Amino acid sequence: MAAPPPEPSTEAATEPHLPMPRPYRGRLGAAVALNATCVSCHAEEAAAWRGSHHQRAHLNPAFREAFTIEPTAFCRGCHAPEADPRKDPPAAVGQLGVACVTCHVTEEGSVLAATVPGTAPAAPGGADLPATVGMPHAVQRSPEFARTGGCVGCHEFRFPLAPGDEDAHFMQTTVREHQRSPSAGKACAACHMPVVKGRRSHAFAEVRDPEWLRDHLRVTAARVEEDTVRLTLVQTTPGHAFPTGDLFRRLEVGCELRRADGKVVRREVRHLARHFEAVPGKPGRHLDRDDRVESAPKTVDIELSVPPSAPPSDHIAWWVTYQRVATVGAGTDPSQARVESEVKLHAGVLR
Repeated sequence: MAAPPPEPSTEAATEPHLPMPRPYRGRLGAAVALNATCVSCHAEEAAAWRGSHHQRAHLNPAFREAFTIEPTAFCRGCHAPEADPRKDPPAAVGQLGVACVTCHVTEEGSVLAATVPGTAPAAPGGADLPATVGMPHAVQRSPEFARTGGCVGCHEFRFPLAPGDEDAHFMQTTVREHQRSPSAGKACAACHMPVVKGRRSHAFAEVRDPEWLRDHLRVTAARVEEDTVRLTLVQTTPGHAFPTGDLFRRLEVGCELRRADGKVVRREVRHLARHFEAVPGKPGRHLDRDDRVESAPKTVDIELSVPPSAPPSDHIAWWVTYQRVATVGAGTDPSQARVESEVKLHAGVLR
């Protein structure tokens, strides 16, 4: 038996007439063949999708390394949704990743699309627009698909066997974070699929773009006492926690006392994330704390006091770095996690 698909939030069920995108599609070669017909007509969207994080979901080095550590059908069902999650996918299916058909084509053959701004669907579930001259298929336009329904099936789900509806039972809580944010009225696509030359981009490049990440997190640093540095992190346009998504993403906030010659006298770091711990004898992981940057400013105080016998320091260097880790291990010591990649967002010097 294949692993059951992760359960989305209740928001995904607001349009019973139209199934929303989800993992665990399992259509294998049929999906590859159908997707080829999509890219043959939608050339601009296909060009953006090729090489995107969606298309490379199963090939991504961070996923491959993490999957080697925890090789579960649960993970493969999201990262290779058109495959059989119990097996290594055929090359063509693995290369497909999260494809056009994964998001836009239901098992019943409906082609989902967003509603046109300023218009309303003719039916509660969406407006079925029949194929006209020159169109190869009908289009089912859905207001929920245009908001968060197109994303929630894959970007919010519980840990396997987790029974409750509290945040702690969810491996990802991006959609409910969005619902609690000042941007709750905006669609996910408003930020993550910007309009380029009159069309929504399908590159999803922002999540790894250093400039985009820097622009959305402002950081200030100040010495509040002789031996304490206060860093204040503020999202410029909060739509969910920063960072959001899987438990392998975090912010490293750090400071170093340095001498004039650059030698480090003392170094202290904090890691902002959803901190999960593995509890012996219990399934899944358990949330210890969540100290990510939400809608309100986040302050981090770092003490850098040194004994009188230590060499004198000349300045304090500080930084905020976005990190992805290959594994969090037991979760009890963030410094022991193996960093897979990182992007320096902000840095500075205090004298």
